[in-house]
Amino acid sequence: MISRRKVLFILAAICGSLGIMFLVGDKYAVTELTFSRESGFYEQPFTLKIYAPPGTEIYYTLDGSEPDENAIKYTEPILIADATENENVYSMRTDVSAGFLTENIARYSMSDPQYAVPDYPVDKCTVVRAAYRDADGNFSEIKTENYFVGFDHKIGYDDLYVMSIVTDPDCLFDDETGIYVLGKIYQETERLAGLDEYWWWWNANYHQRGMEWERSAEVQLFDADRQLIQSKSCGIRIQGGGSRGNVPRSMNLYARDIYDGEGRFYLDLFGSGYMADTITLFAGGDDKVSKIKDMLMARLTEGRAFATMHYIPCAMFLDGEYWGVYWITEKFDDAYLGYYYHVKKNNVIMIKSAELAEGNEEDNEIYEEQIMKYMVDADMKDEGNYQYACELIDMQSYIDYYASEIYIGRCNDWPSGNEGLWRVREKDEDSIYGDGKWRWMLFDVNSGALSSGLIEANTIASARSGIEHSAVFNNLCQNPDFQKQFVITFMDLANTAFTKERVDAIVREYTELMTEPMQVHLKRFWGTEDTAVFLDAVADVQNFLDCRRPYIVQYLKDEFGLTGSLASVEVEVNDTDAGKVMLNTIEPPFDENGKWSGEYYTDYPVTLTASPKEGYRFAAWEVKDSRQTRTIQEETIELPIPEEGISIKAIYEKR
Repeated sequence: MISRRKVLFILAAICGSLGIMFLVGDKYAVTELTFSRESGFYEQPFTLKIYAPPGTEIYYTLDGSEPDENAIKYTEPILIADATENENVYSMRTDVSAGFLTENIARYSMSDPQYAVPDYPVDKCTVVRAAYRDADGNFSEIKTENYFVGFDHKIGYDDLYVMSIVTDPDCLFDDETGIYVLGKIYQETERLAGLDEYWWWWNANYHQRGMEWERSAEVQLFDADRQLIQSKSCGIRIQGGGSRGNVPRSMNLYARDIYDGEGRFYLDLFGSGYMADTITLFAGGDDKVSKIKDMLMARLTEGRAFATMHYIPCAMFLDGEYWGVYWITEKFDDAYLGYYYHVKKNNVIMIKSAELAEGNEEDNEIYEEQIMKYMVDADMKDEGNYQYACELIDMQSYIDYYASEIYIGRCNDWPSGNEGLWRVREKDEDSIYGDGKWRWMLFDVNSGALSSGLIEANTIASARSGIEHSAVFNNLCQNPDFQKQFVITFMDLANTAFTKERVDAIVREYTELMTEPMQVHLKRFWGTEDTAVFLDAVADVQNFLDCRRPYIVQYLKDEFGLTGSLASVEVEVNDTDAGKVMLNTIEPPFDENGKWSGEYYTDYPVTLTASPKEGYRFAAWEVKDSRQTRTIQEETIELPIPEEGISIKAIYEKR
C-alpha cells in the first residue's frame, strides 16, 4: 500500500516537471513560480493569480524592473485591465535623442521633422515580472509575462506581428549604463567642429558598440493571429550607423547560451527554415516616414545573385509602452550565410563597408589582396586579367548588385560605404558557393536612393556614384565582356524586377497593410495623425521607380557608348506547364497566354535556354522578325536583335 504522503510526493514531482499546480487540501501548491494566465491578448480585464512553492514570498513589478525585496509584495490577485490610460513614463523622455535638443538648429523637410513627446496616453500592455524569495532570502529566477487588454478596439495592429521587449529600465535609460539615451557619453564628449547640424552623429550612449553595451532582455513575439510564437531571454543592442541618433532606433536581438542556454531563436520566422542566432528589429534607418525602401528593394530583387533579407512588419512595445512600427529581419552574419548558402559558418569571411565583419584578422589580407589591390590595379582590358578576376569574384553577383543599386539611384554613402561581400576561406566542394569567390549582399538602401529628386535631375550624379566612388567598378567597366554582361543584366532587371506592374502591386499591398499602423507611429513620435504624410512618402518612392526607366536606360546607353537602339523582344511558350524558358539571366514571367515582352539594346544578342519538364521534350524555337521565320532545334540559342524587334516561341511536346 502506497501512503498518501508518497502519492503526493510522486504527484508533486510529476507536476513540477510539467510546471503545473496540484491541490493539497483546499490550497494549490507548486514547485515553481506559476501565473494563472499566460501572456496574450485579452478582450476583457481579469485578475491574475501568482503561485509559488510553500514557504516563499512573491514580489512583483509592473514597470519592467527586476523584482527584489523592494518590489511590490504579492498578497492578493492583480487586476489586469487595459493599461493604456496609465501615465506615460518612458515615452515622455527627451534624453533619448539629440533630435530633441535642436530647437535652434535649422530644420529640414517633413522627412526629418521635429520629434514630439506624446500629449496623449500611448497604447500600453501590462508587464508583470515576478520572483519568489525563499526562507534563506534567495530569489528565484524572474518570470515575465505581457498582457494586452482591449486591443481588439485599437487601430494600427490588424495583421501585424506584435513584439514586447522587457528589460530593467536602467538598461535603457540610466546615464551610466543605459543604451537608449544620450547619457554620460554625450555629456562628456566635446562635439567636433562642423558637426553642429549633424545631431544624429553626436556621440552618445546609443552610439556605443560591442558586448559592453549589450543588455539582457525578455522578448515575446505574437504573430498576426495574436498567438504567442516566441518567448525568450536574449541580449539587445542598438543597431545602425547615423540612424542610431533617430527615435525609434533599430536593435539587434542576440540569442546566447548565457541568457537561457539556447544560442538560437528556435523559430522559423521567415518560412525558410532558418533559425537565426541574431534577429534585427529595423526601424527604417533614414527612411523614417515611408519605411518601405529596404523591404521593397529586397522584394523586387529577390532571387538575384546577391543576398537579400526577409522582412516582417511588427509593432513593438518597450517595457510596456508602444514604441512604434518596425521590420523584423535577418542579420547578415556567418549563421545567415551558413544556412542560406550551405557553407560552414566558421569558414566564412564577410566584409561590410570595407571592414571585417566575420572571420579572422588575417582574413583582411585576403580581401585587401584580392579586392582592394588586384581588382583595382590590374589592367582589366587584358583578357587574361579579366578571366582571373572572374575566378576571384562571382561576376554575375557583382553585376546584379551594382546594376540594382545604380537603378535605384543609390548615392551619397554608397559604394564608399554600405557595401557587403563574402566568401569562404577554404574551398568547400560540398556547396556550389564553396568555390572561394566573393559574392555581394544588399543592405541599407534607405538613404540616397529611391527618391523623386533622383529621377532625372541627378540621374547622372547618382548613376556615376558607382563609377566615381568604386575603383573596382570603374576598372571592370574598361573590359568589353564586363560591359556586355552589365548592359544585358541591367535590361533584364529593368524588364522584370523594376517594372511598374511589379512595383505598384507591392506598394498597394504595403499601403493597405501599413497606413493605420503608421498613423499610430507618426502620432507617437512626431505628433501628427495625418496619414497623407506617410502616403506621400510612399508615393515618392513609387513615383521614382515608375518614372526612372527612360532616364536610367538612356544613361546606360550614353555611359557605355552603345550605338544600337532599343528593340522589342517577345518571348512565348506554347504550354507553360510543359517547360521553362531562361532569357539571359531571367525567367520571363509569362502571362496567362504564355507571352512576355521586354526591351533590349540591339548592340548585344539575347541568349535563351529551354528546359522541358518531366513528361515533355523540347521540339524547337520558332523565331520571327520582319525578314523571316525560322525554327532552331538547339535548346540554347544566341540571337542578334534586329531594330524592328524579334519574336521567339518555345515549342514543347509530350513524350
